[in-house]
Amino acid sequence: FMAYIFFLCLRRPQIAPRWKESTSVWAVLRGMVQIWPILLLILSIMGSIMFGLATPTEAAGVGVVVAIIISFAWGELTLAKLAAAVLRSVLLFTSIGFIVLGAAILSQSVSILGVPQSILEMAINSNLGTYGIFALIILIYVLFGCIFDGLSLMIMTLPIVFPLLTGLGFDPIWIGVIITVMIEIGQVTPPVGLNLTVLTGVTNNDVPLGRVAVATIPYWMLLLLSVAIMTIFPQIALFLPSIAF
Repeated sequence: FMAYIFFLCLRRPQIAPRWKESTSVWAVLRGMVQIWPILLLILSIMGSIMFGLATPTEAAGVGVVVAIIISFAWGELTLAKLAAAVLRSVLLFTSIGFIVLGAAILSQSVSILGVPQSILEMAINSNLGTYGIFALIILIYVLFGCIFDGLSLMIMTLPIVFPLLTGLGFDPIWIGVIITVMIEIGQVTPPVGLNLTVLTGVTNNDVPLGRVAVATIPYWMLLLLSVAIMTIFPQIALFLPSIAF
């Protein structure tokens, strides 16, 4: 992304004009000091996971506590705002909870019926080959990403896709990385792309959804390129997990 943005700015300098005012080193340092709470929040989450102090779920709770403390320290958070945030969180968790419950039922049903094993046998007996099947799965994720949100897509497909790919000999961690990237592509493809809606909201709806979707095409193409690169060189996806675990 950084390389693409760099060359895009070289080609179209009007989209990112040079900052004409000079900035001193001290001003930069002061700006970095002002963002220390954000760095503290990131370190509290990632550090607790990396050093084995908490599971990812527990680290999320740590992040919430640290965020509340920082917000109170900044004076931006009041009890009324905190209560409203808790209410929104409960409503969001409830909606997600029903999705997870349905996914658990689906996963158990699929497992009991032996669907993954049947699909694996069909895939092995087909003439597509290992990477042909993988390419077909990538295409399915691209298409489904247009009509399903990320969580629903993950919950619906993993009970079938994960056993299939592991049965074909792919590394489980590598599969997780690839599927995560594919779900992220779905977040920027219309009509359901969640991130497109977020970007439109950031502009106060001054930029239409269609224009935002067109502008994101190079980025999800780059994500597809990254999937191809990680398929050719799987060590890229496995390097950081091998250090952490």
